[in-house]
Amino acid sequence: MKPKAKILALIFALVLPYFALVMYFVLRIQGHPLPTWFPYFGLSYILGTIVVVMVFSRKISSGAQLGTVEKPKSALRWMGRLWAGYLIAIWSGFFLWGTYQTISGNLDWKRAVPAGAFLLAFIALFSWLLYKDIKRPTQQMASSDTKTTNKV
Repeated sequence: MKPKAKILALIFALVLPYFALVMYFVLRIQGHPLPTWFPYFGLSYILGTIVVVMVFSRKISSGAQLGTVEKPKSALRWMGRLWAGYLIAIWSGFFLWGTYQTISGNLDWKRAVPAGAFLLAFIALFSWLLYKDIKRPTQQMASSDTKTTNKV
């Protein structure tokens, strides 16, 4: 199995339970508001899923053999980088606006501080991933299965 397929299977396995829980709450308690802990749990779960996939994708990809240097699909890569930069800029703007509104007294600090902490965590994570993507060498990964079949 290719490393990319393993990473996609890991993402699917981690996201599926969260969507099952969301569907349970949406379909089960339609007339009632969501519990107060649910948005924080959702943000924590998504952030944790991103970190787990990031850590395990390195371990999965480390078993792959480095192939020849190929020209990357620069248009798609740059579009992804621009989208990540756009999200970082928008989230930074929301963070600064929320900070100003909280200091002004327009937002309740008991709700604004956890929301700002999650927003700051996403900003830091996406900024770090964008930085690593820009600094990453353009080498194509070949799966460990192909290196054994090529030798025979």
